[in-house]
Amino acid sequence: MRLLRFALPVAFTVVTLSRPVLAQDTSATHKEAVKQLMTVTHVRELTQQSMDAVMASQMEQTPQLKPYESIMKTFLKEQMDWSILEPEFTRIYAEVFTEKELRDMTAIYQTPVGQMMLAKMPGLLAKSNEFTQRRLKEGLPILAQRLEAAMKEKSAAPAPAEH
Repeated sequence: MRLLRFALPVAFTVVTLSRPVLAQDTSATHKEAVKQLMTVTHVRELTQQSMDAVMASQMEQTPQLKPYESIMKTFLKEQMDWSILEPEFTRIYAEVFTEKELRDMTAIYQTPVGQMMLAKMPGLLAKSNEFTQRRLKEGLPILAQRLEAAMKEKSAAPAPAEH
């Protein structure tokens, strides 16, 4: 009985700790399911569009960088090229989703409704981000007031007595 009391927690710990290692050893079909989903959801194209948008935004926000745009584009391409991102994205997707979940999502995104959703998602996210940024910006004076009050309160409080 004593051995069983010791063996069960040890076995549970070994199984629990080995799960991430097991999850990383994905089958070829699991990886293929990831690739199919990324193809159907246009991850490669969206990633490139996102990088282009980041660069355009950076140039707009910091015009003094315009003379160095080619250097920045080269750097971004080196760091974010699809040949570099795809293996890591594949690993992440395979770690997060089971093969069945990947295949189910692919089936949804292959439908006209799924493709419509994918087409409209960037606009939806942009509008959502714009709204949340605007909301936070409008709330900054309130945050500033609260922080200022807290700092005044803290500086006005007597120092703790030393023992």
